Amino acid sequence: MIVVIGSASIVPGDAGGRSAAVGRAIDVARGATDAGSAVQLVGKVGDDLAGDALLLALADAGIGHVAVLRDPSRATPVVASTGSEIEPLVPDDDEDVTGEGVEREPVGAPGQATLLEPAPTIDAGDLDLALRYLPDHRVVVVAEALEPGALLVASADCSYVGAELVIILDPNGRLPELPLEATVFEAPADDPDGVFGRTMGRFAAALDQGISGPVALAQATAGAGWQPTTA
Repeated sequence: MIVVIGSASIVPGDAGGRSAAVGRAIDVARGATDAGSAVQLVGKVGDDLAGDALLLALADAGIGHVAVLRDPSRATPVVASTGSEIEPLVPDDDEDVTGEGVEREPVGAPGQATLLEPAPTIDAGDLDLALRYLPDHRVVVVAEALEPGALLVASADCSYVGAELVIILDPNGRLPELPLEATVFEAPADDPDGVFGRTMGRFAAALDQGISGPVALAQATAGAGWQPTTA
């Protein structure tokens, strides 16, 4: 089993349609499930209607969510999709799509998914509890920046259970103190189609299936249509 640590956002469906979960952690989870591995997402969502929809979307995608925590102090991030573009879902007047009744300013980088507010983040204590609840994992993928204490928890867990640790760094972000045993990748500045995330998911799935790191990476990148370059 693979544990993916990271936040998710919800794209509401059209009238009568189902909502969809989005985000780098979701791309990684989808890549891993498509490659045949069982996946559990570890993260937080708000204790609101959008959070309910997000959990249903995870179930629809075959992504486990028994260790996803509900945070009543933060709203679940919501985005809206128009064609191939993702745009902020801005509430009308005083009506908030997150159910909190407060209008929020969108935040986010140009050309990327723009959220009404940052996603709830998981701290060291919550992560320790979640990983103890999921004892049978063979791979842990840290799909977003964690506070140093939480990253130490992930590293200690992998050392204890003998799991592979994969860390995805944010582009141009602060470089944390990285565990020596981790396999580390830097995410691209722009991944609108989720190719990088799904490739990381396929890589994690290959590790989960007992394939060595270099071979697992070669399989994952070949599956994404990438070809190695030679000097």
